[in-house]
Amino acid sequence: MKFLKRFFLFLLLILVAGAIYVFTYSGKYDVKRSKIIKAPISHVFNTVNDLKTWEKWGPWHDTDSTIVVTYGDKTVGVGASDSWTSKDGPGKMETVAVETNKSIDQKISFMDGDPSDIYWKFNETEEGTEVTWGMKAEDSPLGFKFFAAISGGWDAMFGKMEDDGLNNLAKYAESTVPAPAYTIGKVSETELAGGTFIGYHHKTKIDHAEMTKLFMQDMPKAGIHAVKNGLTLGDYVPGAVFSKYDETSNETEFYIGLLLHKKLKPAEGMEVVNIPSGKVVRISKCGNYGTGDAEAHMAIDSYLKNNNLKMKYPIWELYVNDPGEVKPEDIQTDIYYPIEE
Repeated sequence: MKFLKRFFLFLLLILVAGAIYVFTYSGKYDVKRSKIIKAPISHVFNTVNDLKTWEKWGPWHDTDSTIVVTYGDKTVGVGASDSWTSKDGPGKMETVAVETNKSIDQKISFMDGDPSDIYWKFNETEEGTEVTWGMKAEDSPLGFKFFAAISGGWDAMFGKMEDDGLNNLAKYAESTVPAPAYTIGKVSETELAGGTFIGYHHKTKIDHAEMTKLFMQDMPKAGIHAVKNGLTLGDYVPGAVFSKYDETSNETEFYIGLLLHKKLKPAEGMEVVNIPSGKVVRISKCGNYGTGDAEAHMAIDSYLKNNNLKMKYPIWELYVNDPGEVKPEDIQTDIYYPIEE
C-alpha cells in the first residue's frame, strides 16, 4: 500500500509539474522556412495566392485523407477564404493583405480558437524565386501550447510542416509553369548579300490597330500572288520593309510583301524594293505577331548604343514560318537593322 501511495503521489507530482510547465510555456512563436523555387516569381506568387491550389501542395493533405475543404465566394487575393473539417477538428483561413509578387498575409484558426498569422514573402533570384512561409502568434491557446511542449517546441511543431509544404509547392509550381508568351534571342551582327522585295506601299500614322488591318489586308494578297505563280514558302519569305518609322512625328512608311528567293513579277499595286547588301544587326523573336515585337526592337536599340553603332534604313522583318502550322509561341519573326560601316 505504501508503494501504491508513493507511486500515485509521484504520478500526481509529474502531472502537476507538467501542468505548470504547459501553463508557463510561452505561447509566442514565429516559425518560418525558406526555399528557392525554380519558377518565375509571378507564377509562384499566383499559385500561393489562389487558395484552390493548396489542395495540390498543402502538406496536410498527404497525412490526413479526412480533410474536406469548403471555399468561400472568393478564392484569390484579399478576402479569399476557405474552411475545412477533418479528424482533428475544423479550421478556417482568410487572406487579409496582398502585395503582388512580394507578400501575402493570412489569418488561420483551428476549432474556433483565436487566429494565428500566416505570412509569405517572395523574392526574385537568379535561380527563380525565394519563398518564405511563416506562422506566428503572440499568445496561443492552452491546447496549442500543450502540443508544442510535447512536440519539442514551436519550431519542431510547425517547421517540418513548412518544409514539406515548400517542397510540395516547388514540385507543383515548377511543373505548371506556363509557356512564355514570347522569347527573344540574342542580338548578332552578320553580313548579307542583299535581295529583292516586292510589296504594297503604305504611308501612315503609327497606329498599331490600323497597321494590323493593313497587314491582314495585304499579306494574304501577296501570298496568293506567289502561289498563283507556282512559288511555295521557301521560294519567298513574307515580311515588311520600313523606310521610315518616326515616333516623334508619329509617321511611318513601309511595304508589306515578300522577300524573293526566286524571280517573281510584282502584282498590280506592288512595288520593288532592293534590300541592300552589307552589315546588319539581327534578332529573332518567337511568339504571336505583335507580342514582344517592341521588346525585340528595344533589344536591338540597346545593342546599337552599347556598341557605338548607327543604324540606317531600310529596316525589315521576315515572318519565317507559317503561323497555321506551329504553336503560337513558336511563330518566328526575324528583324534586321542595316548599320553604317
